[in-house]
Amino acid sequence: MGGSPPAGDSSAWGLSPRQAAMLAGIVIATIAIYIPSLRNSWVFDDWKEFVENKTIHSWPFIWNAFRYDSWWFLNPDHLPQSAYYRPIENLWFAANDFFFGKNPALWHLAKILLHAIVVVLVFRLAQLLTGDAATGLLTAAIFAVMPAHVGGVVWASAIPEPLSTAFELGAMVCLIERGPGWSRGLFGAVILFACAMLTHESAILFPLIVAVYVFLFEDGGQVSDSETQAVRTRRRIVSALRTCAPFAAVVFAYMCARLNALGFNLLFGIHYNAGASMVMPGVEVSRPHYGLLAIFMTLPVALITYVAVLALPAMSGPTHAVEWITHPEPIVFISATALVILGAAGFALAWRSPNRRIYLFCAAWGFLTIAPALNLNALWWLVDDRYLYAPSFGWSLAFALAVVEIAATGSRARRTVGAAMTVLLALYALSAMQTERYWHDDVAFFGRCVEIGPTVADYRWRLAAAQNKAHDVQGAARTLEQGTILDPDDAHLHLKLAQQYQMMGRQLDFQREFQKFNELSAAIRQQQRAAKSSGAP
Repeated sequence: MGGSPPAGDSSAWGLSPRQAAMLAGIVIATIAIYIPSLRNSWVFDDWKEFVENKTIHSWPFIWNAFRYDSWWFLNPDHLPQSAYYRPIENLWFAANDFFFGKNPALWHLAKILLHAIVVVLVFRLAQLLTGDAATGLLTAAIFAVMPAHVGGVVWASAIPEPLSTAFELGAMVCLIERGPGWSRGLFGAVILFACAMLTHESAILFPLIVAVYVFLFEDGGQVSDSETQAVRTRRRIVSALRTCAPFAAVVFAYMCARLNALGFNLLFGIHYNAGASMVMPGVEVSRPHYGLLAIFMTLPVALITYVAVLALPAMSGPTHAVEWITHPEPIVFISATALVILGAAGFALAWRSPNRRIYLFCAAWGFLTIAPALNLNALWWLVDDRYLYAPSFGWSLAFALAVVEIAATGSRARRTVGAAMTVLLALYALSAMQTERYWHDDVAFFGRCVEIGPTVADYRWRLAAAQNKAHDVQGAARTLEQGTILDPDDAHLHLKLAQQYQMMGRQLDFQREFQKFNELSAAIRQQQRAAKSSGAP
């Protein structure tokens, strides 16, 4: 391990019958773990994206997927409707609707099978990078049952992350197995990367991953013993730049298509809600756009939460209690210190290993695939498990490689490590199956969101709407009542509660809450007028 990855036998991948059976067992176990999610219904964005989308049955839907943003169908007369440009995402939805109709079980089954394909690609890429099938199998097993992937696998709308990851992994496999020059393998890698870009914008840094791989693992040509280290390094840099050039060209073409679809203002956006406003009758409540200081203070907390989700089975879920930090707080320094310690310890241990180039590649893969999700101002939720789907390959491979290295030190270590990994994988699998239920329907989804973030009004509005849709009007009222207790100054919550009471025929309660809404609205308008007169931003 640690040398240039061998291409191997592209058909059998050089696996023994026992290893092939183990890989098949991992795939079967992966499917079995996610089979309970076939009982799940539609959740959140599913309704607007394809369940209630009448245009999804038409050819113009496919054509317009490449011309406009991904949510163009919400209001074709006012484009763009979002900052998403993901044509292949909409192609996936159209294909699923064509073959499966509105049967959620078949939509979920398609995603489970996609995840199984990704698991196989994870194995193959890990095998190529390490030259060791055992490490590849352990990497695939860790990736397969990681609870952080549950949202990306069982939520029908969350197709961009696993599908773009499949394209990226396939592109890396083609790149490693390519022949000299502009070979079929390189051409396949470029095409797969283009598909990844058209599926999810987080793939935009993939050319840098290609450059890192070539620099670390390929010598850039025939090496002479008389060459100095500086000459060899320069040769590697040139080779890395030359190899990643066609991938950079794909990024340029993608940005041109994105510019045509979204316009310049949204060219570099990930989501559309940065600085967005929520309008109520007579009141406009602006969503703040945070400055660099707030971003730098919030980032350590978000990153340490992502690390915890990767490492701890019970941390996964539909959302996390991470909020914007605008003033220095102890959690900022604690999180930053923990990240520095973990990073320094990981680097020190990896540098002493003969496989340090693989560890460096894992770190580069993890960082470059999570980096687009660190544009915190552009996210609905500051931490979302789905964004870990691609980065978790780097985590899984580094973890598996470290386990194999420890096991190689002796028979006692091998038995200990084997028992520990068995327990960990079992905990991962159980946690994944437990987490699947949070995506059963909107009530389960937003109910869990409210449990995690009880003061987040958006969760309560959506949970109440889901409860009303499920004919649980009393439950919806309790949800909104608890919200007004936790945040009595939220005018919109009082308005929602007033509307709930009116729907239930509770006229006196309606009048009380509506009066409270009017009082808070008047106070907000007064504050806005005072801010404008004083020239405050």
